[in-house]
Order: sequence, then C-alpha cells, then structure tokens
Amino acid sequence: MTVQEITASFEEIAPLAYAEDFDNVGLLVGDPLKEVTGVLVTLDTLENTIEEAITKNCNLIVSFHGH
Repeated sequence: MTVQEITASFEEIAPLAYAEDFDNVGLLVGDPLKEVTGVLVTLDTLENTIEEAITKNCNLIVSFHGH
C-alpha cells in the first residue's frame, strides 16, 4: 500500500475541505508513491517520535500536531 492510498482513505473520513486555513493537513513531507512499511500514529511529532518510527521500520508518521 502506498502513502497516497493511505492518505486517500483518511480524506474519505476527514475531507481536506473541512480544514481551517491555518491547519497543516494532508501529506506534508515525502513521496506519495512510496510503499508503506509501517505506520506510527502520534499526537506530536518530536525527535524521539522519529527515532521510534525508524526503530520500528515505520516510514509513515500520522500526527495530530504535525508542526
């Protein structure tokens, strides 16, 4: 499954049109055509979050506060 396929699934549930102008939504960094090896879900993306994703072989981080 690709990043694009996963983000499309999210957009079915939470359309980007509902976001406020100040919200960072959708894919902020990365290649939408990349195959996903694992997903890490987090509230905030911090340095230790990225380290955990690397350790767990997750190349997609889904974050509520993406910064």
